[in-house]
Amino acid sequence: MTFKFVPMTEQDVRLIAQWRYEEPYDIYNMVDADVDDALAEMLDPRSPHYTVRDEEEQLIGFASFGTSALVWSSTTPAIYDEDQKTIAIGLGMRPDLTGQGLGTAFVTAILEFARERFAPEQVRLFVLPFNQRAIRLYEKVGFKRSGSYIQKSERYGEREFIEMRRSL
Repeated sequence: MTFKFVPMTEQDVRLIAQWRYEEPYDIYNMVDADVDDALAEMLDPRSPHYTVRDEEEQLIGFASFGTSALVWSSTTPAIYDEDQKTIAIGLGMRPDLTGQGLGTAFVTAILEFARERFAPEQVRLFVLPFNQRAIRLYEKVGFKRSGSYIQKSERYGEREFIEMRRSL
């Protein structure tokens, strides 16, 4: 499968907000109250979001780069971490495509896009510990666990995220 990366549009954000994952992955579903916040974040070019499309231009997922992919708030959106050599990435695949064996190609394409577009030395991502399917995939493409963080939010309370890193 060939992947094409296109800057996120408002229409894309609204479509992604309608995606519904089954349990236990339903934690990734956006609720209506999230859409306005998501629009502001996902359309900010300082920490850009891209749709990932297939060769038929079908939206199959998205990727984010920079502070919007962190599990803590950042006062100013940016692409690179403080060291100017690392970027955080976030990603999501359309729910009906998950578990179909596309993950390796999808994540590999995102890493290649990050290498070509941003040229970081290292990338990192954050994943919830229950999501063993994603953790196995990330390890398969070369990520290693490097830490964990507790995120505090009104909606979810406290929850742990595993940080994973890899060189590019």
